[in-house]
Amino acid sequence: MAASQQIEALIRALEQSVEAGLTYFQGPGGQARIKVGIWGPREVLCHLVWWHQATVEGMESVLSGGKPYRFYASVDEMNARAVGRLAGRDTAQLAELLRQLQARLVKAARALPDPNATVLVTGDGSGRSVLQRLETIARHWSEHVHSLQAPSAA
Repeated sequence: MAASQQIEALIRALEQSVEAGLTYFQGPGGQARIKVGIWGPREVLCHLVWWHQATVEGMESVLSGGKPYRFYASVDEMNARAVGRLAGRDTAQLAELLRQLQARLVKAARALPDPNATVLVTGDGSGRSVLQRLETIARHWSEHVHSLQAPSAA
């Protein structure tokens, strides 16, 4: 499969996953009083929005000749910070921010000449490519929404 076809397939999967997630978060998830671990639906949405933002910033930086987005804390610490950073926004505002980030992410993913370019570097120094981030984000959205909808989450 050509790189552009692979990117387009991953973008389609990502868009489907994000739209299904937003339908949940703006619908039944917005009213749900369930928790998975310590997080309810709003905290999960904050977490997902933040990872979209980090990925977009990394893609746009690399696209303009800069460095990948890098964070130095652990993934768990970054997840906790994500919820705090977006604490003042309600679900509708988070959904609007996500839609803006999604449009930027798709535009940057299509514009990057190398789908294997590293766009995100984690605290341990390992890098993630455009392809890896698109695949991971789509799967991550689906996994989180499924876990919130599961009967055991209630």
